[in-house]
Amino acid sequence: MTILRGSALLVLGYHLALLTVAMVRFRQFPDYVRLHPWHDNVWSVFTGFPTLESAIPVALREPWIEIGRSVPDLPMTEWSVQVLPPNLLVVSLVASLLALHWKLARRGGHPAAAALSAGGGMGTALAATSLTWIACCSSPSWVVLLAMLGLWIPTALSLDHLGPAIGAAGLLLTGLGLFLQRFPSRLLHLDHR
Repeated sequence: MTILRGSALLVLGYHLALLTVAMVRFRQFPDYVRLHPWHDNVWSVFTGFPTLESAIPVALREPWIEIGRSVPDLPMTEWSVQVLPPNLLVVSLVASLLALHWKLARRGGHPAAAALSAGGGMGTALAATSLTWIACCSSPSWVVLLAMLGLWIPTALSLDHLGPAIGAAGLLLTGLGLFLQRFPSRLLHLDHR
């Protein structure tokens, strides 16, 4: 399996897993798929906000693709899985690192490297989650997944600011796992000459 194909399958599987979690949680199938004019929306945000500092967080939450369930007879979404381009970029990076790790591990895996890469990948994937739920103010966030899984909604929303740190730590652990897989003797001093 090539690294590109492996990473594409991981990215697709990640988004299908998010959609499955939402469908199982709410016992509903989605009833719409939207392809948003992402470029136009981001341009409107940057030209409509008074400062760049206030525009960037809003632009980063503009969806490209959205699959969800609408509230009957109301123009609002009950829940959705969104593909946000910045999050897609992060998920694709992690998927590429994991696919590279898999390729290297086929020649001989290192358990600590696998644990670091898997844990880091899961942390980054969690932080890059873009789910919305009407009970969580319909804002796309990773903490919506926590709320969907049963964490009290105010507690889940209070953790939102930790997302970038969790994502960065996950990327660091994934990179460290890949390094350990590639150069185990340099990190663990296993070369006894």
